[in-house]
Amino acid sequence: MRIHDSLRLGDEGDGWRVAITTLMNERVALAGGPAPRGSGPINELMKLWAVRKSQLSSVEHEIWRDRVMALWIEAEIVRLTNARAKQSAVGGNPGPEGSVSKLASAELSKRVTAAIVDLEGAAGMLHEPGYPMTRSSGAMSTRTGRFLRARANTIEGGTSEIMRNILGERVLGLPGDVRVDSDVPWTDIPK
Repeated sequence: MRIHDSLRLGDEGDGWRVAITTLMNERVALAGGPAPRGSGPINELMKLWAVRKSQLSSVEHEIWRDRVMALWIEAEIVRLTNARAKQSAVGGNPGPEGSVSKLASAELSKRVTAAIVDLEGAAGMLHEPGYPMTRSSGAMSTRTGRFLRARANTIEGGTSEIMRNILGERVLGLPGDVRVDSDVPWTDIPK
């Protein structure tokens, strides 16, 4: 495919920088913007906690209170980190905050939706009545749909494992993973 030079992003040979900038902006977008305090999945957990806490034994109540409180605090940290990442991206300088935000948001979403399912008890393992057993655009409106979708958040825009490697190597300056084929062109790698 040939593309006219006027449609090219960046200079010739500058594709890697353009790709990385695009990915960093994608990660900021995937992490989401600064949402209002207590919104999203943490809001659902808080509402469920308000209903279920009186139904728990005293020991379960203490354990769940600590778990819910820790998730609330983490949600606030992620919300404020997302606000900072969004501000950096608006200034045209997406930095490592986007990668941190993407990783933190995806992992938090996974933990909060798991807590919601856990707090439901045995009912948390079931699909809601009328749940369509086919792919539907309304899947995010159900508890199980959000639980399952949260796992996808840890894959899109770079898996959580890849994000940890990027942050470790490029931000913290840690040594990279051993890559025996890092200097071998893709076409020469045995398949």
